[in-house]
Amino acid sequence: MRLLALLLVLVLVAPLAPATHGASLVSPYAVCPTGGACHPKQMATGLLAVPEGEPLGLIVILHGYGHNASSHRAHLGHLAAQGYVAVAMDYRGTGFPLAAGAEDTRAAIADLESRFDFPTRILYSVSMGTAVAALVLPHERFDVWVNNEGLSMLHETWAGAALLAPSGNPTAVKAKADIEAECGGTPADAPECYLARSAALRVAEFDVGAVVLAHGLNDGIVPYNHGREMVAALRAHGIASDFYTVVRSNPGGEGTTLSGYTPAGTLGLAGHGTESNATHALTSLSIRLLDEVLAGTLVPADRERVHDHGLGTLP
Repeated sequence: MRLLALLLVLVLVAPLAPATHGASLVSPYAVCPTGGACHPKQMATGLLAVPEGEPLGLIVILHGYGHNASSHRAHLGHLAAQGYVAVAMDYRGTGFPLAAGAEDTRAAIADLESRFDFPTRILYSVSMGTAVAALVLPHERFDVWVNNEGLSMLHETWAGAALLAPSGNPTAVKAKADIEAECGGTPADAPECYLARSAALRVAEFDVGAVVLAHGLNDGIVPYNHGREMVAALRAHGIASDFYTVVRSNPGGEGTTLSGYTPAGTLGLAGHGTESNATHALTSLSIRLLDEVLAGTLVPADRERVHDHGLGTLP
Protein backbone atom coordinates (compact mmCIF):
# COMPACT_ATOMS: atom_id res chain seq x y z
CA MET A 1 0.00 0.00 0.00
CA ARG A 2 1.29 3.40 -0.90
CA LEU A 3 2.16 5.70 1.96
CA LEU A 4 0.37 9.01 1.49
CA ALA A 5 1.42 12.38 2.77
CA LEU A 6 -1.35 14.97 2.80
CA LEU A 7 0.29 18.09 4.07
CA LEU A 8 -1.52 21.18 5.30
CA VAL A 9 0.37 24.26 4.18
CA LEU A 10 1.72 26.75 6.66
CA VAL A 11 3.06 30.22 5.90
CA LEU A 12 6.83 29.94 5.93
CA VAL A 13 9.64 32.44 5.65
CA ALA A 14 11.89 30.29 3.44
CA PRO A 15 11.38 27.73 0.65
CA LEU A 16 11.28 24.03 1.45
CA ALA A 17 14.37 21.90 1.52
CA PRO A 18 14.50 19.51 -1.46
CA ALA A 19 12.74 16.18 -1.09
CA THR A 20 14.29 12.96 -2.29
CA HIS A 21 12.65 10.80 -4.93
CA GLY A 22 10.72 7.87 -3.58
CA ALA A 23 10.02 9.55 -0.25
CA SER A 24 6.99 11.43 1.03
CA LEU A 25 7.51 15.11 1.64
CA VAL A 26 7.96 15.72 5.34
CA SER A 27 7.66 19.51 5.47
CA PRO A 28 4.60 21.74 5.07
CA TYR A 29 4.21 22.72 1.44
CA ALA A 30 4.68 26.30 0.31
CA VAL A 31 6.25 28.25 -2.53
CA CYS A 32 7.36 31.82 -3.04
CA PRO A 33 5.90 32.97 -6.38
CA THR A 34 7.99 36.12 -6.57
CA GLY A 35 11.28 34.26 -6.19
CA GLY A 36 14.17 35.06 -3.89
CA ALA A 37 13.54 35.58 -0.20
CA CYS A 38 10.00 34.71 0.83
CA HIS A 39 7.94 37.07 2.92
CA PRO A 40 4.59 36.15 4.47
CA LYS A 41 2.53 38.37 2.18
CA GLN A 42 4.23 36.87 -0.88
CA MET A 43 3.93 33.25 0.16
CA ALA A 44 1.58 30.97 -1.72
CA THR A 45 0.30 28.02 0.28
CA GLY A 46 -1.69 24.92 -0.45
CA LEU A 47 -2.17 21.19 0.04
CA LEU A 48 0.04 18.48 -1.38
CA ALA A 49 -0.38 14.70 -1.55
CA VAL A 50 2.62 12.58 -2.51
CA PRO A 51 2.82 8.81 -3.04
CA GLU A 52 5.80 6.78 -1.96
CA GLY A 53 7.97 5.79 -4.92
CA GLU A 54 8.29 7.33 -8.35
CA PRO A 55 5.09 9.21 -9.23
CA LEU A 56 3.10 8.37 -12.34
CA GLY A 57 2.55 12.06 -12.99
CA LEU A 58 1.47 15.43 -11.64
CA ILE A 59 -2.14 16.52 -11.09
CA VAL A 60 -2.80 20.22 -10.50
CA ILE A 61 -6.16 21.28 -9.01
CA LEU A 62 -7.47 24.83 -9.49
CA HIS A 63 -10.26 25.58 -7.01
CA GLY A 64 -13.30 27.77 -7.48
CA TYR A 65 -14.77 30.96 -6.02
CA GLY A 66 -15.22 30.89 -2.26
CA HIS A 67 -13.21 27.69 -1.93
CA ASN A 68 -9.61 26.84 -1.13
CA ALA A 69 -7.27 23.88 -1.24
CA SER A 70 -8.99 22.28 1.76
CA SER A 71 -12.08 21.75 -0.38
CA HIS A 72 -10.01 19.13 -2.22
CA ARG A 73 -8.32 17.43 0.72
CA ALA A 74 -10.09 14.12 0.09
CA HIS A 75 -9.56 14.38 -3.67
CA LEU A 76 -5.83 14.90 -3.22
CA GLY A 77 -5.46 11.80 -1.08
CA HIS A 78 -7.55 9.82 -3.55
CA LEU A 79 -5.26 10.84 -6.42
CA ALA A 80 -2.07 10.13 -4.48
CA ALA A 81 -3.43 6.66 -3.72
CA GLN A 82 -3.33 6.07 -7.47
CA GLY A 83 0.33 7.03 -7.64
CA TYR A 84 0.19 10.71 -8.55
CA VAL A 85 1.63 13.82 -6.96
CA ALA A 86 -1.44 16.03 -6.50
CA VAL A 87 -1.40 19.68 -5.51
CA ALA A 88 -4.00 22.38 -4.90
CA MET A 89 -2.82 25.91 -4.20
CA ASP A 90 -4.53 28.53 -2.06
CA TYR A 91 -4.46 31.68 -4.12
CA ARG A 92 -3.07 34.78 -2.42
CA GLY A 93 -5.68 37.44 -1.84
CA THR A 94 -9.47 37.21 -1.65
CA GLY A 95 -12.35 37.36 -4.08
CA PHE A 96 -11.24 36.67 -7.65
CA PRO A 97 -7.42 36.55 -7.34
CA LEU A 98 -6.98 35.08 -10.82
CA ALA A 99 -3.56 36.50 -11.68
CA ALA A 100 -2.16 35.66 -8.25
CA GLY A 101 -3.67 32.18 -8.48
CA ALA A 102 -2.00 31.56 -11.83
CA GLU A 103 1.34 32.85 -10.57
CA ASP A 104 1.10 30.68 -7.46
CA THR A 105 0.18 27.62 -9.49
CA ARG A 106 3.03 28.05 -11.95
CA ALA A 107 5.46 28.51 -9.06
CA ALA A 108 4.17 25.31 -7.47
CA ILE A 109 4.61 23.41 -10.75
CA ALA A 110 8.19 24.66 -11.10
CA ASP A 111 8.92 23.76 -7.49
CA LEU A 112 7.55 20.23 -7.84
CA GLU A 113 9.29 19.62 -11.15
CA SER A 114 12.58 20.43 -9.47
CA ARG A 115 11.91 17.50 -7.11
CA PHE A 116 10.26 14.86 -9.28
CA ASP A 117 10.18 13.57 -12.84
CA PHE A 118 6.62 13.61 -14.16
CA PRO A 119 5.83 11.38 -17.16
CA THR A 120 2.46 13.11 -17.50
CA ARG A 121 0.72 16.28 -16.30
CA ILE A 122 -3.03 16.58 -15.71
CA LEU A 123 -5.02 19.74 -14.93
CA TYR A 124 -8.33 19.72 -13.04
CA SER A 125 -10.21 23.01 -12.71
CA VAL A 126 -13.53 23.92 -11.11
CA SER A 127 -15.64 26.99 -11.82
CA MET A 128 -13.46 30.08 -11.19
CA GLY A 129 -10.44 27.78 -11.46
CA THR A 130 -11.00 27.73 -15.22
CA ALA A 131 -10.40 31.49 -15.29
CA VAL A 132 -7.13 30.82 -13.47
CA ALA A 133 -6.40 28.14 -16.09
CA ALA A 134 -6.75 30.79 -18.79
CA LEU A 135 -3.60 32.38 -17.36
CA VAL A 136 -1.76 29.10 -16.73
CA LEU A 137 -2.32 27.14 -19.95
CA PRO A 138 -0.50 29.54 -22.30
CA HIS A 139 2.67 28.81 -20.31
CA GLU A 140 2.34 25.22 -19.04
CA ARG A 141 1.93 21.97 -20.96
CA PHE A 142 -0.77 19.50 -19.83
CA ASP A 143 -1.61 16.18 -21.40
CA VAL A 144 -5.27 16.28 -20.35
CA TRP A 145 -7.46 18.96 -18.79
CA VAL A 146 -10.61 18.01 -16.86
CA ASN A 147 -12.77 21.13 -16.75
CA ASN A 148 -15.72 21.02 -14.33
CA GLU A 149 -18.45 23.68 -14.64
CA GLY A 150 -15.76 26.06 -15.84
CA LEU A 151 -16.05 29.84 -15.86
CA SER A 152 -14.69 30.37 -19.36
CA MET A 153 -16.02 33.87 -20.19
CA LEU A 154 -15.26 36.34 -17.40
CA HIS A 155 -17.14 39.24 -18.96
CA GLU A 156 -20.30 37.10 -19.10
CA THR A 157 -19.98 36.23 -15.42
CA TRP A 158 -19.52 39.91 -14.60
CA ALA A 159 -22.60 40.78 -16.70
CA GLY A 160 -24.73 38.22 -14.88
CA ALA A 161 -23.62 39.51 -11.49
CA ALA A 162 -24.13 43.13 -12.58
CA LEU A 163 -27.66 42.31 -13.72
CA LEU A 164 -28.62 40.84 -10.36
CA ALA A 165 -26.62 43.10 -8.03
CA PRO A 166 -29.19 45.94 -7.97
CA SER A 167 -31.70 43.49 -6.45
CA GLY A 168 -29.40 43.17 -3.44
CA ASN A 169 -28.53 39.52 -4.07
CA PRO A 170 -25.44 39.15 -1.85
CA THR A 171 -23.66 36.65 -4.10
CA ALA A 172 -24.12 38.90 -7.12
CA VAL A 173 -23.03 42.04 -5.26
CA LYS A 174 -19.87 40.39 -3.99
CA ALA A 175 -19.00 38.68 -7.28
CA LYS A 176 -19.37 41.93 -9.24
CA ALA A 177 -17.14 43.82 -6.78
CA ASP A 178 -14.55 41.04 -6.66
CA ILE A 179 -14.26 40.74 -10.43
CA GLU A 180 -13.93 44.49 -10.83
CA ALA A 181 -11.25 44.54 -8.13
CA GLU A 182 -9.27 41.90 -10.05
CA CYS A 183 -9.43 43.80 -13.31
CA GLY A 184 -9.50 47.37 -12.04
CA GLY A 185 -12.96 48.08 -13.42
CA THR A 186 -15.71 46.79 -15.67
CA PRO A 187 -15.22 45.06 -19.05
CA ALA A 188 -15.59 48.47 -20.66
CA ASP A 189 -12.84 49.88 -18.42
CA ALA A 190 -10.38 46.98 -18.75
CA PRO A 191 -11.27 44.79 -21.76
CA GLU A 192 -7.79 43.25 -22.01
CA CYS A 193 -7.97 41.99 -18.42
CA TYR A 194 -11.29 40.25 -19.04
CA LEU A 195 -10.02 38.78 -22.30
CA ALA A 196 -6.87 37.40 -20.66
CA ARG A 197 -8.98 35.62 -18.03
CA SER A 198 -11.53 34.12 -20.44
CA ALA A 199 -10.30 30.64 -21.33
CA ALA A 200 -12.67 30.19 -24.28
CA LEU A 201 -11.07 33.19 -25.98
CA ARG A 202 -7.46 32.02 -25.47
CA VAL A 203 -7.54 28.44 -26.74
CA ALA A 204 -5.15 29.21 -29.60
CA GLU A 205 -2.44 29.85 -26.97
CA PHE A 206 -2.99 26.65 -24.96
CA ASP A 207 -0.62 23.70 -24.96
CA VAL A 208 -3.00 20.90 -23.96
CA GLY A 209 -3.43 17.49 -25.51
CA ALA A 210 -7.12 16.82 -24.84
CA VAL A 211 -9.96 18.06 -22.66
CA VAL A 212 -12.93 16.57 -20.78
CA LEU A 213 -15.68 19.03 -19.82
CA ALA A 214 -18.76 18.70 -17.62
CA HIS A 215 -21.41 21.36 -17.10
CA GLY A 216 -24.85 21.46 -15.50
CA LEU A 217 -27.72 22.42 -17.76
CA ASN A 218 -29.36 24.45 -14.98
CA ASP A 219 -26.27 26.19 -13.59
CA GLY A 220 -27.18 29.52 -12.01
CA ILE A 221 -23.64 30.73 -11.25
CA VAL A 222 -21.68 29.77 -14.38
CA PRO A 223 -24.36 29.28 -17.04
CA TYR A 224 -24.27 26.27 -19.35
CA ASN A 225 -23.25 28.38 -22.35
CA HIS A 226 -19.78 28.82 -20.77
CA GLY A 227 -19.19 25.13 -21.32
CA ARG A 228 -20.60 25.18 -24.84
CA GLU A 229 -18.42 28.14 -25.82
CA MET A 230 -15.39 26.45 -24.31
CA VAL A 231 -15.83 23.15 -26.13
CA ALA A 232 -16.61 24.90 -29.42
CA ALA A 233 -13.37 26.87 -29.18
CA LEU A 234 -11.35 23.76 -28.32
CA ARG A 235 -12.72 21.76 -31.23
CA ALA A 236 -12.26 24.67 -33.62
CA HIS A 237 -8.55 24.54 -32.77
CA GLY A 238 -8.29 20.79 -33.20
CA ILE A 239 -8.14 19.87 -29.50
CA ALA A 240 -10.08 16.66 -28.88
CA SER A 241 -12.78 17.36 -26.29
CA ASP A 242 -15.53 15.28 -24.70
CA PHE A 243 -18.49 17.23 -23.32
CA TYR A 244 -20.84 15.97 -20.59
CA THR A 245 -24.14 17.77 -20.14
CA VAL A 246 -25.36 17.07 -16.60
CA VAL A 247 -29.14 17.18 -16.30
CA ARG A 248 -30.15 15.96 -12.87
CA SER A 249 -28.52 15.75 -9.47
CA ASN A 250 -29.23 13.66 -6.41
CA PRO A 251 -32.24 14.81 -4.33
CA GLY A 252 -31.29 17.79 -2.21
CA GLY A 253 -28.08 18.33 -4.16
CA GLU A 254 -29.31 20.53 -6.94
CA GLY A 255 -26.74 23.27 -6.34
CA THR A 256 -27.25 26.87 -7.41
CA THR A 257 -29.87 26.90 -10.14
CA LEU A 258 -31.09 29.39 -12.71
CA SER A 259 -34.37 29.90 -10.86
CA GLY A 260 -32.96 31.93 -8.01
CA TYR A 261 -29.18 32.44 -8.10
CA THR A 262 -29.30 31.01 -4.60
CA PRO A 263 -28.05 27.67 -3.27
CA ALA A 264 -31.45 26.01 -3.47
CA GLY A 265 -33.40 24.01 -6.03
CA THR A 266 -36.68 22.16 -6.12
CA LEU A 267 -36.76 20.31 -9.45
CA GLY A 268 -33.84 17.95 -8.98
CA LEU A 269 -31.91 19.65 -11.77
CA ALA A 270 -28.15 19.83 -11.42
CA GLY A 271 -27.17 23.41 -10.71
CA HIS A 272 -23.72 24.73 -9.87
CA GLY A 273 -22.15 22.32 -7.42
CA THR A 274 -20.08 22.75 -4.30
CA GLU A 275 -16.70 21.28 -5.17
CA SER A 276 -16.07 19.98 -1.67
CA ASN A 277 -19.33 17.98 -1.84
CA ALA A 278 -18.36 14.73 -3.50
CA THR A 279 -22.02 13.64 -3.72
CA HIS A 280 -23.06 16.46 -6.04
CA ALA A 281 -23.60 15.32 -9.62
CA LEU A 282 -20.94 17.61 -11.13
CA THR A 283 -18.31 16.92 -8.49
CA SER A 284 -18.78 13.15 -8.41
CA LEU A 285 -18.92 12.90 -12.21
CA SER A 286 -15.84 15.04 -12.80
CA ILE A 287 -13.79 13.07 -10.26
CA ARG A 288 -14.94 9.84 -11.94
CA LEU A 289 -13.94 11.21 -15.33
CA LEU A 290 -10.54 12.20 -13.96
CA ASP A 291 -10.11 8.66 -12.62
CA GLU A 292 -10.98 7.26 -16.05
CA VAL A 293 -8.42 9.53 -17.69
CA LEU A 294 -5.78 8.31 -15.25
CA ALA A 295 -6.74 4.67 -15.87
CA GLY A 296 -6.51 5.18 -19.63
CA THR A 297 -10.14 4.17 -20.18
CA LEU A 298 -11.22 7.67 -21.23
CA VAL A 299 -9.47 9.21 -24.22
CA PRO A 300 -11.29 12.37 -25.43
CA ALA A 301 -12.52 12.13 -29.02
CA ASP A 302 -15.07 14.96 -29.50
CA ARG A 303 -17.92 12.94 -27.96
CA GLU A 304 -21.13 14.40 -26.58
CA ARG A 305 -22.62 12.77 -23.49
CA VAL A 306 -25.72 13.46 -21.39
CA HIS A 307 -25.41 12.51 -17.73
CA ASP A 308 -28.45 12.01 -15.51
CA HIS A 309 -27.79 11.17 -11.88
CA GLY A 310 -30.65 8.66 -11.86
CA LEU A 311 -30.09 7.07 -15.25
CA GLY A 312 -26.36 7.27 -15.81
CA THR A 313 -24.59 8.54 -18.91
CA LEU A 314 -26.01 8.41 -22.41
CA PRO A 315 -25.32 7.38 -25.09
